[in-house]
Formats: sequence, structure tokens, C-alpha cells
Amino acid sequence: MILDVQNLSKTYPGGVRAVDDASFCVDAGELVALVGESGCGKTTTLKCLNRLVEPSAGRIAFKQTDVNAYQAAELRRQIGWVMQGDGLFPHLTVAENIAVTPQLLKWDPAEISVRVAELLTLMGLSVDDHASRYPRDLSGGQRQRVGFARGLAAKPDLLLLDEAFGALDPITRDRLQTDFKTLQRQLGFAAVLVTHDMAEALTLADRILVMKDGQTIRYGTPAELLADPGSDYVTTLIETPMRQARAVAALEGGHAR
Repeated sequence: MILDVQNLSKTYPGGVRAVDDASFCVDAGELVALVGESGCGKTTTLKCLNRLVEPSAGRIAFKQTDVNAYQAAELRRQIGWVMQGDGLFPHLTVAENIAVTPQLLKWDPAEISVRVAELLTLMGLSVDDHASRYPRDLSGGQRQRVGFARGLAAKPDLLLLDEAFGALDPITRDRLQTDFKTLQRQLGFAAVLVTHDMAEALTLADRILVMKDGQTIRYGTPAELLADPGSDYVTTLIETPMRQARAVAALEGGHAR
């Protein structure tokens, strides 16, 4: 098991409980999606996993070791991170952006060069055309692909994704989601994805943790949630993309109202 989260809670000053007793696990090659409305606690949960936010209670084990046994910076260098809007350093080239973590880990420069070229190729970007460019020279989809490459640069066993597909147009988003799942099968890393998009969670995730007001409302596979939402809130989350799909199907069949 790559990640084991048990009874995680985070309470902020003033008694605001952002996360309340969340538990889930992620095996190698799996993706768990954290889903819910804005403010439900999903991003706080994600940030607790690599100690960007320190939990108030509970236990997080990364590769069978309590995360508190690591220095925070050491832990973060072992866990990939991809955020919405790529977060690239504008003053660094594409190759330099991807190389940030391997350099911090003091990899050999030749090994870093090989890894950068490998990841650019895996992400569908030409080494010759993209390595020496700056983020400002790339499209949004290209920048996000570089963001994924940077997150995977140090060969992490776990990748954390904070709305990593959210800022893209629908066509670019669909292509990157498809390429990401292919890459995950190929490399075998585990992933935790924060998203407010239930359709994205249903199509990408192996398991889904639905959160509301910091609490876990439902946890299970997409098939389990579809068969038994377990609450009106989960039913509403699922019904939204299903209703949209039915509307598109009606238009396709010439039955639009």
C-alpha cells in the first residue's frame, strides 16, 4: 500500500473543523478522487498528505511509514504535486522546470537530462521543440503537461493532483485525462485527485471519497456509488453529469425540447 489515511482531522483556530475523521487508502497504480463542493475539506485533506497542512488528529502512512517520521521537505520531494494552472516558474525553461526536484535531490546532471527528455516524450511534447522554451511560449495544455512532467520528475510513488485538469478547455482536458491514465498504467504510480467534477471522478478514479462540510459522506468505487449513492447529496452529485449526458443523447436523437 502506498498511502493509508486513518481518522484524519484538521481543526483550525476558532474551532473550525475542515476535515472530520476521513479514512481512505491508495495502492500502487490506483487513483482516489476527493469530491465535493468548494469548502468541503478536500483540498485541506490533500495538503495534509504531504504536510503542507499539519493534521490535528489521525494517522497518515506513506509507504508504511508515518509521515511525521519524515522531515516535511524530504516528504514533499518524494511525493509529486500537480496543481490547477500548472504553477510553473516563469523564469525557468521547460527543462529547468521539470528538473527542479531531481536537482534538489542532487541527481547527476546527465541522469536529469535523460529524465527530462523521457518525460517530455511521455507527455507528448517534442524535446527539440519544447525543452528550451519558457512557459509563456506554451499553450495552456502544453503548460499543464509540463506541470505533470515536473510532478513525475523524481519518479514518485504518489502523485497529488489539485484540480489539475480544471483550467483546461474541454478538448484539451479530455486528451490530457486520457494520456494521464495511460501514463499511470505505464508507470504504476498511485494518485489522489481533488476535483469538484463528479463526471471526472467517475471516469478516472478507482475509488471516490465524497466530502461535505469536512465529513465523509460516501466512499467506494464508481460502480458502488452509481448502484447505491447512499444519500441525497451523492445522488445529486451523480445526477448532474447523468442529466447532461441524457440531454446530449436527446439532442443527438433529435428529441430536444
